[in-house]
Amino acid sequence: MNSSIRVSWTRIAVVGIVAGLIGATTFDLYLWATTLAPAHQTIGGLWQWVASTAFGKGALVNPAYAVVGAAMHAVVSIGWAGGFAYVAAANPLAARRWVPAGLVYGIVVYALMQTILLADNNFTYPPNPNAFLNAVVAHAAFFGLPVAFTVQAMQRRES
Repeated sequence: MNSSIRVSWTRIAVVGIVAGLIGATTFDLYLWATTLAPAHQTIGGLWQWVASTAFGKGALVNPAYAVVGAAMHAVVSIGWAGGFAYVAAANPLAARRWVPAGLVYGIVVYALMQTILLADNNFTYPPNPNAFLNAVVAHAAFFGLPVAFTVQAMQRRES
């Protein structure tokens, strides 16, 4: 018995782009409000750090790299959201139970991104337990949840 579900890759790409941009925006707004603004830092500095993971430490001192970092952040977020869109298309339970699926997916994204940073020699330990918890909350509640909500809403609208 073949139980495979046919998925529309075009639809997954469209949903991934929309959900990824929404997830990236809510994630950045949360980090700005909880981490950057209290330390009198800008979102541009965060995006320069993102760029520095690919272009080296010189990106940290060149404000022009903020645009590059923002683009990198958008592309990575779209990729992760596309992954969730595929999971939800292949397993409709993930879309129906989008809250727990989104929270878990956000934690998975956090863990895998930290692993990628470790392999790339760009990993830094959180300075304290609150910073670690804030990073997990950012990924779970402010990336995973918005992505899962957007995916389920777009799937429901399509049906």
